[in-house]
Amino acid sequence: MSHAAALSPDQKRTLVRDGFVVLKNVVPREVVARAKTLIKTDPTRIAHGDEPAINDLFKASMVADVLEEAMGRYTPPINAQVAVTMPKYADAVTRNRATPRTAPVAHVDGGWAGPCPETRSEIEAAGGDLHTWGKDGDPRSLGPAGKAPLWQDRQRTVAIGSYTALVGVCLNDQMTPGKGQFAVRRGAHEAVEAFFRHQRAAGGPIGGGGPDWPRLIPVGEDTAVAGMMPKAMVDRYPDTAFEHPDWPWPELTPVLMGEGDAVIALHSLPHTATPNLSDEPRMNVYFRIRRLRDENPFEGDPRVGWGVSDHPDRCMNGDFLDYPDDYDAVGMSVEKLCDHWSEWSGLKGFVRATPETSDTAARV
Repeated sequence: MSHAAALSPDQKRTLVRDGFVVLKNVVPREVVARAKTLIKTDPTRIAHGDEPAINDLFKASMVADVLEEAMGRYTPPINAQVAVTMPKYADAVTRNRATPRTAPVAHVDGGWAGPCPETRSEIEAAGGDLHTWGKDGDPRSLGPAGKAPLWQDRQRTVAIGSYTALVGVCLNDQMTPGKGQFAVRRGAHEAVEAFFRHQRAAGGPIGGGGPDWPRLIPVGEDTAVAGMMPKAMVDRYPDTAFEHPDWPWPELTPVLMGEGDAVIALHSLPHTATPNLSDEPRMNVYFRIRRLRDENPFEGDPRVGWGVSDHPDRCMNGDFLDYPDDYDAVGMSVEKLCDHWSEWSGLKGFVRATPETSDTAARV
């Protein structure tokens, strides 16, 4: 690890253009080895507590300093998501090619996802509809980042949580496509930001249930699911492709990493896990990082689950936090959803402000 603890100009341009950047060999091998030893004691383990062997992948590596130079001060993570994808899902490729809807679909973190607890006929009988379902309730689904609340505020104006950057640390060789890589819709972060601006300009809410984003998508005869990105957003994604004989999903770009590498990706960059077609488990650890908000009285509060939660304006278990009257937590998050580069002080000169109506960031 001889390079400086900062992104190079080329890396900063890559982050601005693509929405992610890979840092090579930035985590010490002994730190990786300790984490792997812990994870192998239980391959399905999800670390939601303060596990030094896991958290050192961030704290005892160059990633912490690199991120602070690029972003500025942030709330240190005290939790992490351990993501192990077991091998030999070859049948998934056949299904994905034959039935495109079952292919991995990129999402933006922070929204409520899962099967609807009501049938479509029940919703319609009660006078509701799929677009605005959930207005009068707050169901929660249990996912990798804990209990995801339906709304971020009691006023039900924002339906998506947010942070600044997703940091993924790679614990084994993932340089060959098809090894369960973290994958992204490269460059789509600007379209996502533009969509949130569109929703805000239309009066909200922001996220599912808001303008042009149906809360539920019908599936089967009488069921529905939440968590899909809306067509109005996806239609704005840039036309990028990744072509490789062992990669059946060209719309997704696999993030190719080796042991000890890390990826930094914007929250607004659509991403997904992919099937592991290799013979070995895929092992990654993810940290969700948010730029420090000095006025927020709950920075570092363990109830929030800093590092793993994708909805840090609420408790990890979905409980509401009681903010003082002079701090608008959700309003601040909406501002950042609609201006994601404002949280990256180290990228000045690589990104400049764009008009509210612009669909893409101006780049230099």
